[in-house]
Amino acid sequence: MEQCLKLNVLSFEPEKTLLNFSFFIEPQPDSRSLALNKAPIELKDAIPEDSEIEKLYTNFEYSDEADYQVEVDLTRSTNFAKHYYSHLIRQYFNGKVDLINPNFINDIEVWIHESSFSTKQFNAYRVYSIRVQIAKITRNPELLLYYKGKSKILTSTITELWDINHDIYTRVIYNNQFYLFNGEDADLPEEARYNLQDVYPVVNKDLELHFKLSESTNPFANKYTDHFLLLNNFIYKYFDNQEFKSITPLVSTEFIEAPEGTVLYTRKKSNYIQLGLDNKVNVFTPKQNLKEYGPFQLPKNTNIKFIVIYHKDDGDYANQLYMYMKKLYKKSDGKTMLDRYGTSLYDYIRINFDLDKDHSIKYSDEISPIEALHNFLDDTDIDTERFQYVAVYLSRYNKLEADTEKKKIYYRVKELLLEYEITSQVIYRELLYDKKFKSYYYANIAAAILAKVGGIPWKLESEPKDELVVGVGAFKSNEFGVQYIGNAFSFSNNGEFQEFDCASKSKSYLLAAKIKVYVQDFIKKKKNLNRVIIHFYKEMSYEEIKPIKDALFQLGFDDIPIFIININKTSSKDYIAFDTNSKELIPYSGTILNFAPNKYLLFNNTRYFNAENAKVESYHFPIKLSFQCTKPELLKDKSTIKEMIDQVYQFSRMYWKSVKQQNMPVTVKYPELVAKMFPYFKNNDIPDFGKTNLWFL
Repeated sequence: MEQCLKLNVLSFEPEKTLLNFSFFIEPQPDSRSLALNKAPIELKDAIPEDSEIEKLYTNFEYSDEADYQVEVDLTRSTNFAKHYYSHLIRQYFNGKVDLINPNFINDIEVWIHESSFSTKQFNAYRVYSIRVQIAKITRNPELLLYYKGKSKILTSTITELWDINHDIYTRVIYNNQFYLFNGEDADLPEEARYNLQDVYPVVNKDLELHFKLSESTNPFANKYTDHFLLLNNFIYKYFDNQEFKSITPLVSTEFIEAPEGTVLYTRKKSNYIQLGLDNKVNVFTPKQNLKEYGPFQLPKNTNIKFIVIYHKDDGDYANQLYMYMKKLYKKSDGKTMLDRYGTSLYDYIRINFDLDKDHSIKYSDEISPIEALHNFLDDTDIDTERFQYVAVYLSRYNKLEADTEKKKIYYRVKELLLEYEITSQVIYRELLYDKKFKSYYYANIAAAILAKVGGIPWKLESEPKDELVVGVGAFKSNEFGVQYIGNAFSFSNNGEFQEFDCASKSKSYLLAAKIKVYVQDFIKKKKNLNRVIIHFYKEMSYEEIKPIKDALFQLGFDDIPIFIININKTSSKDYIAFDTNSKELIPYSGTILNFAPNKYLLFNNTRYFNAENAKVESYHFPIKLSFQCTKPELLKDKSTIKEMIDQVYQFSRMYWKSVKQQNMPVTVKYPELVAKMFPYFKNNDIPDFGKTNLWFL
């Protein structure tokens, strides 16, 4: 079925008459600051070249007392036009909605109270955002309208919350205005600080945890239909009237169709992964097929021993795990029988669950196995050369544990085992009796275990290319106040990798040194390197790119282009598209939409072109990609860009922590997982064994 892609953008006719505006050097009541590069181009002649003025102030009206008055053509002064139209829209919404807030990128946030979601503890709001942009997609000014979700404001004031440390607060409400309470950008006025009994906190992550306000949402629900309905209802209520259209004369109240030439597609064969040890089979997903066909490849060393780490009171959990892995069940008379309807670990990944009972660890400490684990590892001669050991740790705490000391145990167990060249699989003990264990968690655990022992659960169908792919992910640790950068080096285009590493952001210069080593290694092996591709978690600055360019220059390969693909680690919530030819509204997986110069949306889900009747199981929003290159002219080659986006798409299929398709490529997802765990490592380094093992899955 052919798609009809509608972007969440409305266009409107520009103001074509000249308008008079006034500007002040000093702030005025109700005025807004404006950097000079955002001011009208008509002001250039009025301000002397040697002026030290960096910004001006305006209320978007005319005043005889102003320092400057100019007549402005909004079709020429497009930077200023964006601010002017935004001002008109803010004015329009005053009194029509509950709260208005300019967010950190100056989009207009509109908060609408939802009594059905509110409680005595908080008021709930649906939050919509509006961004004015000039001729990004059409030839007219445009409104990008997107739904941000629900937010909460506590019904208690700061003085009533006497037991909460003030460092927890970020945004607050005073007199129906938003302010930042803490940090360098804090702007809460002195009057409000003297009247904290009238200041209400906006619920952030810390307050959500403190008051246990997090909501359970269905991760598999169709967000496209929900957002489409909410956005169209918003348009009908607030935009489809004469008052609004007099401010921004809408061309239509329907979202614009993606212009011709902006839509691309990945190759259809990129939807497939390969399974099967003997006869390779192309499938869309491993979820239903891993058990039927088996994994793509077993590890070189199939002498695998499992040890279980569990609390002395958790013997029933350990026994339940063993029964699942061996496909056994206990009859009412106490006899153990083969479960003909069960699934063994072997059934999933063709590896036996060979339990080394003599070396399994039973600990007695109330919360931590560390001491018992230390004693075992120090006193036991484990043959890691002959056998591959997998330690299964039955944790008493899940990954959402709020207690920092308990949370540290998980990471310390991982680190300690890596020091002895043992990979690990942590299973929250309560999951073993969860009704979803056999239908959902079990297959994920099996795939992760196979990857950790060097097997390949599934593989891409792709031809090798002479290129080096480096993935760089990041995680900001609020607990430690440091951002950590994880690196995944030398991905080949079939998804295989050579090494992982991690460092604090202050040591990110090490990335260039590492890339230099891997370029040398690549040249030695392949003798022909056409390009270096870096999947980065943000846009790279000149200071970050320069050491890599210098490294290539030193090696005599300064003519090799470096492509940087910035991959946002959160799905796009601002730009989105809907396929209105589909009742589910989700575009086909592999759809690429060029929404701005060198910027693309990649839709990555389970609605495939060549599987029309298959059930859609994931409704991921698109990921946002932007491109940089040390040879900018290469960015004009659409076939090269499409090929690299296709590679990003394929790498998203290589996530071996889950049998469900993901929307983020492993090139940034794996390093992020490493960076998330690294701050808890006691020795501030990843043991050598851990740099080539997928222990973090």
